[in-house]
Amino acid sequence: MARHFPAAYASGEEIRYMYRANHVYLLLASLVNVALGCYWAGAPPGWRGKLARAGALLVLAAPVLLLFAFFAEPPRASPERTLTFLGVLLTLLGVAAQLPSRR
Repeated sequence: MARHFPAAYASGEEIRYMYRANHVYLLLASLVNVALGCYWAGAPPGWRGKLARAGALLVLAAPVLLLFAFFAEPPRASPERTLTFLGVLLTLLGVAAQLPSRR
C-alpha cells in the first residue's frame, strides 16, 4: 500500500484512517464467518433453525458489503459511512440470530 496509495493519502489523514477502519471491519466480518463455519452443526428444526439460517445468510452478506464499502467510502472522506454501518449491522444481526439456536 505504501507504493500504490500515497496519492490517495495526500489529501489528509482522515482518508488513511477510514481505510484502516474499514479494513478492521472487513476483518471482523471475515473472522465471524470463520467462527460461524467452525461452530455450525446444522440448523435445528422449527423457527429457531429458520432464524439461524437467515442469520447465516446475513453473516455471509456482510463481508461482501464491507468489501464494497472499503473501496467506495474512504475516497469521499465523509463521516457518514452508510455502507460500513449496514455491513456491521448485518454482522451483528446475523450473530444475534444464532443465539436462539444454541444448544
